[in-house]
Amino acid sequence: MPELAFFIKFAALKFAAGWAVAFLSLGLAVILLDIYYGLIGNDLELSTAGKETVTAGVASLVEAVGFWLIATYAPSAGRAMVFPLFVAALIYKIAHFEDWNRNDVLMFMAFQAVIVIVGMSLAHGHFLAAILILAGFALFLGLVAAFARSL
Repeated sequence: MPELAFFIKFAALKFAAGWAVAFLSLGLAVILLDIYYGLIGNDLELSTAGKETVTAGVASLVEAVGFWLIATYAPSAGRAMVFPLFVAALIYKIAHFEDWNRNDVLMFMAFQAVIVIVGMSLAHGHFLAAILILAGFALFLGLVAAFARSL
């Protein structure tokens, strides 16, 4: 019986940690995307802070459930985390149906993916990988900015 209690506590802790990471990465992705769009002269149409928080909460819950299921039942299938990311992007697209186009959603997904990958790289001590990913993403953002300004 104590083993079951430990499993339940561990599963709940894993779920809560996944939800917290997903919520923070979604929130940070929205903030950084808004700042980036401001720098290149585009406008990211955002809802009120309360609505954005609810959207981030729902999307992060979906991502946390996906993380928990994958980490619990298929721990070697880390690439399967792409599916909860797509569902979260779909939730954001629905929440901003008339305001965001597909490029906004793709940029949002890219920001969140880079935030999570860099965070995990740093957490596991892969500092060079984190620096290279950030440098590559900065180069990508520079190219997008140059293209957006030429239009």
